Amino acid sequence: MVLDFVGVQPTVMAAGAMVAVEGDVTIVGLGGGTLPVGFGALPYEVSVTSPYWGTRAELIEVLDLARAGAVDVHTETYSLDDAPKAYERLHEGRVNGRAVILPNG
Repeated sequence: MVLDFVGVQPTVMAAGAMVAVEGDVTIVGLGGGTLPVGFGALPYEVSVTSPYWGTRAELIEVLDLARAGAVDVHTETYSLDDAPKAYERLHEGRVNGRAVILPNG
């Protein structure tokens, strides 16, 4: 199984190159990369999925992990007034992790 949490073209192509016969590629990242599929494009019987999210139970589990400190999330916070700056940094690829805009920040 290959999990791609970035989803940009180089990581998606790497996932396709390293998956084994009868393997699974799951592209979680929303980076906009594409992976060609079809006969001969990937090893035999490879499944490719790109889920947007999971179930409610999985969401609760992820939140529990975050509360327990088991998930390391990198964020940059911005006030609502600084939202344009956040979008600018995001567009330039200069955001470390996720940009979070706080209405009362």
